[in-house]
Amino acid sequence: MQSRISWLKMASLTVAAAALAACSGANDSAPMVDSNGKHPANWVKAHGAIANASPAQCTQCHGEDLTGGITRVGCFSTPQTAQFGFVCHATNPVAAAGCDSCHSTPPAGAAAPNRSGLHTLHLQLLGTNCASCHTGAGFGTDNHAKATATGGIAGATVNFPASLKAKTAPSFGYDAANGTCSGVICHGGKNTPKWYGGSIDLATDCVSCHDQGTAAQTPQYNSYFSGTYNGANLHEIHLHLLVPNTSTPIVCTDCHNTASLASHFTSLATPAFGAEPSTTIGGGSTKITSYTAYTAVVPSGSCTSTCHAANGNNPRNWINN
Repeated sequence: MQSRISWLKMASLTVAAAALAACSGANDSAPMVDSNGKHPANWVKAHGAIANASPAQCTQCHGEDLTGGITRVGCFSTPQTAQFGFVCHATNPVAAAGCDSCHSTPPAGAAAPNRSGLHTLHLQLLGTNCASCHTGAGFGTDNHAKATATGGIAGATVNFPASLKAKTAPSFGYDAANGTCSGVICHGGKNTPKWYGGSIDLATDCVSCHDQGTAAQTPQYNSYFSGTYNGANLHEIHLHLLVPNTSTPIVCTDCHNTASLASHFTSLATPAFGAEPSTTIGGGSTKITSYTAYTAVVPSGSCTSTCHAANGNNPRNWINN
C-alpha cells in the first residue's frame, strides 16, 4: 500500500513538473513564451491581437477559463495579477474588446474602473473619444494597465493632445486634486467645472467658455466678436446696457436662440466654429424678431428687436468694420 502511495506521489510530481516546464521554457503550443518562460517586450500592448488570433496559446498556461491555470496569473483583476503591477480585465477578455473590456462605454458606475463623472456628456460630442483626453493611456497601452504594488488601480492619466491647447493659454492640462481642466480650446481656455458634480447651464453660463473678443478669434478661438461701430465693440456695448422695457441686464440669450444650437458643441477639438454664430440669432425666447446677417452683399447687417421698440421697432444696423 505504501509503495502505491509513493508511486502516486511520484506520478503527481512528474505531471506537475511537466506542466510547469510547459510554461517555464519555450513551448511549441505557446510560441510567445521564450526559453526562460517570459513573454516578449511590450506584451501588455501586443497580447490582445495574438490572443484573439490563437486563444490556445493563452489557455496552455493560464487555464481554459483564463483565471490562472498552472501559472496562477489570470487574465482578470485579482490580487495575483496586481502583485505583478497590472490591473487586468473586469469581464471575459475573449468576449470584450477595447475600453469596454473593463469599463462601460462610456464609464457609468461609481467605483473604479467604471467611474462615470462627466464621461457620458463628453462622449456624446461629435469627434470625441477616449483618446481625446487620455492620449497615450487608453486601450492597449502599458500605462493604463499598470496598477500599484499593493493592487490598487492606476487611473488612465488625463493627457491632452497639443491640438486641444487654447490659443493664448500658457499651459493646459487636468488638475486631479480639484477635478478641473484648464487651458483647453473646448472650454475657451477657462477653468472647467469639476469633473464630478460640475455643470454648465447652456442658457446662462455662456461666459464660462467664451471671452469678450477684441478681434475675430482673439484672444481665444471662440471669443465673441462681430465688429465695431465708431471704434466701440458692439458686443461689449450691448452687454453693458439694460433691456429698456425691464431694466434688466442684456444677456447672450436675449439675442442668441439656444434652440438653434444643435451645432454648438460639434468640432470642439478644432479652432473653427462648428456653425456660424449668426445662425443662432433670433426666434424662440430671444428679443430679436428678425435678423439679417452682414455679408459681402449686406455689409452692415441689421436686426429688429423689442429692445428698440421705443424707436418704432425699426431695424437697427449691426455694422462690421
